[in-house]
Amino acid sequence: TVFSDTCQKLPEKAAGNSYYDDTNGVPLENGRVHHLGLKKGEVANRVVCVGSDSRALILKSLLDDPDNCFELRSPRGFTCYTGAYKGVRVSVMATGMGGPMMDFAVRESRAIVEGPMVMIRLGSCGGVAAAATPGVVVANTPGSVRCSRNVDCEDFSAPSDDCYLITKNPAMPDEGLASALAASLRKELGNANVVEGLNCSADSFYDAQWRKDPNFKDANTDVLARLQAMHGAVASVEMESFYLLHLAKHAKRMKAASCAVVAANRISGAVVDRDAFKAAERAAGVAVLSAVAAAEL
Repeated sequence: TVFSDTCQKLPEKAAGNSYYDDTNGVPLENGRVHHLGLKKGEVANRVVCVGSDSRALILKSLLDDPDNCFELRSPRGFTCYTGAYKGVRVSVMATGMGGPMMDFAVRESRAIVEGPMVMIRLGSCGGVAAAATPGVVVANTPGSVRCSRNVDCEDFSAPSDDCYLITKNPAMPDEGLASALAASLRKELGNANVVEGLNCSADSFYDAQWRKDPNFKDANTDVLARLQAMHGAVASVEMESFYLLHLAKHAKRMKAASCAVVAANRISGAVVDRDAFKAAERAAGVAVLSAVAAAEL
């Protein structure tokens, strides 16, 4: 893939009193990307993405000097902490939920960071495999597929292959980074608490994750069976990892991998204890920060 050098030349501020500049590129406001609110120098080349602010705070507390790290909260719902982990400069970014938010995080970070990048997502997920029990961490070494509601389908009165679109090919992580992440997770959590498995990123928490909602016609009772028929064993379901892995594959000088703590097993219905979930988040945070800090750029 050929990338134009002009794509990386970012003006320092918008002209006059414009809302932002470059409406057909990556918009900037006074040198800051429009949605993250960040500018060059504020995001490290190594980034850990999380969904929630509370998880970002856990990871921030693990940094070398958490009280003095850079911090910015944007009006668009993103939070970024930049500091060091074991002497290596890293950023922790809370992206919120869903593919569009991940798209903002990946693209706008790439626009303002010079040189190669490594991004790892530490999320939460539903377990779909029997081994993906509450509190276990699923490492998406085999990648992630995507499932979305087909808005062109006119009949949601009964399940059909037309109701939901499932990608044929998984978005794959960087092989070396995914292997190092899985090893780091096992070191911190133990072999019994880490599962390597395929993820599915849905475009919704509800319909594309086959939840029941009596207020809507969703026709989604066959979605899991279709996923399994197409891709065999699926270990987890959430809403963001596919987009990170897909974008990184097609980005300039970017490696990515993903993992998530199981909040509940969707087959058994078992839900994690709050304290156990927080403990898993923290241990996984240590593992992810260690992997991202050790990764070769």
